[in-house]
This record gives sequence, structure tokens and C-alpha cells, in this order.
Amino acid sequence: MSEKRSACPYCGASLPAEAAFCPHCIHSIRSRQALKVPSHLWRKTLKWAVGAVVLAAVALGLYRYVAPATYDAYGEVTYTDADGTYQLLLTFRNERFTPQPEITEQAEQDGEYRMPSRLFINHVDTGANAGQMFLQKVDTVSAEIRQPADSPSPMVCSQPEYRDFSPEAAQISLVDFTGRSAPAELVWTIRMENGDTIRLRQKIAVEQIRTYDYGPEDYPMSTMEDLQALVDQITQEIPLPAVVNLHLPAVTYTGSLTIDGRPINLYGSVDPAGKRTTFTDTVRVGPKEGPITYFYDLDFAGGGTGVGVSASARFWAENCTFTHWKTGVLGYGDVWVNVIGCRFAENGTGFHFNSSGSYVTHTLFNDNTFVENDTAVLLEDVPSDEPLNFQGCRFTDNGVDIDNRCGQPVEISQAIFE
Repeated sequence: MSEKRSACPYCGASLPAEAAFCPHCIHSIRSRQALKVPSHLWRKTLKWAVGAVVLAAVALGLYRYVAPATYDAYGEVTYTDADGTYQLLLTFRNERFTPQPEITEQAEQDGEYRMPSRLFINHVDTGANAGQMFLQKVDTVSAEIRQPADSPSPMVCSQPEYRDFSPEAAQISLVDFTGRSAPAELVWTIRMENGDTIRLRQKIAVEQIRTYDYGPEDYPMSTMEDLQALVDQITQEIPLPAVVNLHLPAVTYTGSLTIDGRPINLYGSVDPAGKRTTFTDTVRVGPKEGPITYFYDLDFAGGGTGVGVSASARFWAENCTFTHWKTGVLGYGDVWVNVIGCRFAENGTGFHFNSSGSYVTHTLFNDNTFVENDTAVLLEDVPSDEPLNFQGCRFTDNGVDIDNRCGQPVEISQAIFE
């Protein structure tokens, strides 16, 4: 039986009918067929791929939902949790709903200043104060000053805490600076118990202000009439925020002096015989606007009645004496007053603080001497719960050293009582 044969379609060589390969021209002579994959296999693979994508999306969504969030803004942040939506804001003013993301303070070059940065927390829906309730969800609150490393006078801030001179504020950080401080940023960091972080920022800049100096060699100021006329003229001619310093001769002024309308600083002097610039009647300090009024190196000699300095505006006395007054220095209204390195002798009351404001200048009342006063220091009302520090003060033979009627915190561990 003869074998069935066929010809190679490429070279024509005779090949067995079942041949799949031509050894003469080296060609395959049978067409290839694609192998079909069962449909259930690719469908299963597709289902696995889709499932993986869905799981990844769900996992990402859950992470975003439960992962701690960070909020960072100037002035205010709106924060929402399961209990509601809150407005958290910072301001240097005592205004609960108005954020203050930045401030420019005018200052003398060597002046020392303090201002409170307040944190207010409000319910967005109702406007109610939510400070104390919100703080129950907070782990920590801190504050820091970020500023150039080469700042001529670095700013400093206290750590936030509640202070009763601004009771609606959840917490307050006190910022200290001078006229030479470089621009800086105050950063509050609030870490929530759920892991969220809230950062609130305030930009702080200091603008130095122009200073004018007047002396007896150029302007008449040897009598009270001359001095009051000069003070009134300066009040009319020199606008705020410029600083005015009067360098007084070593004379004794009779009659009262009123400094109103704008702050004017008084600097005393000493004559060859050792006599200093002296006032024998009340000096009233009452500017409603502008910086602190400073008195340096002055003697206030009374006659057993009246007030040496009556201040209803921010006031600072340094190296001054107050003798034989009903009250040596009275601070009243809503202001802060300071006495540093002064002598109070034989007064009814040496220093009387009776002010209910909210502004704090400086809490040091150091190096004063109180001798033979009926009451050396009377604290009737003070605009802050900050301890008044009497370090270096000497209390000698007073009827009452400190009459603390308002329960003001005081630091007297470095004072001398005898």
C-alpha cells in the first residue's frame, strides 16, 4: 500500500501527507491556532482586580477619616468635631469675635512693653463662649516666638494660661518686646486629645517713633506758669505717636501741673548744691491716648494733704521721692501704674493702686523704700492677677506695710521688712 504524500507549499518537495515541517526549506507547513482561555478564568481575575481597587479606596477613605488633621492659619481657624463647629481666634484686643492676625506696635527705641495675646473660642452656630468646654478636649496648649536669631532685642512670650483680667478669653500669652525688637511671629499650638493639631499665628512688628527733647537752655520752663504753657503748646503742636521729653531745671515748682491730651515725659536734674527738681503741688497725668508717661529723678514734697501724682493714664515713676502727702502716688480708673526705685516717706499712703482696667505694663515694683508711712502700699484694685513683685523693696516703720484689700498676688520674698 503506497504512502500518501503531499507537496511542500514553499519549495514543492514531496512530503508525507501528515508532515508538519519541511526539512528541505525549513518551514512549518501547518497553520497555528490560538488557544482559547476559558471565560471563567479571566472573569475571576477581573473580579479580583476590581475588588483590590475597591478595598484600596475604602482603606484610603478610612485613613483620611480617622487620621489626625492639622489646621494652620493666621488669626483664626474653624474647627469641627462630633460636638459642633468652633471659631478659634487670637487677638491682642479684648474683642471675642474679631481675629487679629497681625499688629504693628509703635514704641520708643529703648521702651519696654507688654501686651496680651488672647485666645477666644466661640460656638459658630450660637456665638456662645465655648472656651472652657472646648479646653476639656485639649491635651496641651503652648506658645512660642519665631524671630530672626540676630534680633537686637528678642521678643519673649509666656506660656498660655487663664488670667482673670480678661475672663472671656480661654487662655492668654503675655508678649514682651522693646522698640528695638525685630518683626516676629507668635505661634500658638493646640494639640487635641484626638490627635488633631491646631496652629494659630500672629505677626508682630514694631515701629519706632520720633522723639522730641526740650531743655531749659532753649525753652522757658523755670516757673510753673512757663512749664504749663510749654506743656499746652506741645500738646497742640506735636501729634501722636511722637514721644516728648522735657528736661527740667533743678528748681522748685509751686502750683499744680496737668498733663492731658498727650503723654509728656519729665526728667529732673540736680544743681551743684545737690538740690533736685521739685514739685510742691499735685501733678495730674490723664492723657487718654498714647504711650506711657514717664517721670524720672523728681522730688514731690507735699504739705501733709493732697496727692503727689494723680494718674488716670498709664504712668511710670523711677528714682523719684514722695514725702508728706496724703497719698504719694494714686493710680485710678482703668490704667496701670509703676513705681521703680522710688522713696515714699511720711505719707498717709505711699502708693495707692485702685484701677480696674485690663492693661499690664510691668509687674516689677522693685527697689522702692517705704519709711514711716501710715500705709506704705494700698492695693484696692489691680487690673491683673499677675503677682506684683516687690523685690529689693525696704519697708521701715510703717503703720501698715501692704494693705492688700483686693487679695492681689504679691511676691515679697526678696523684700525687707523692719
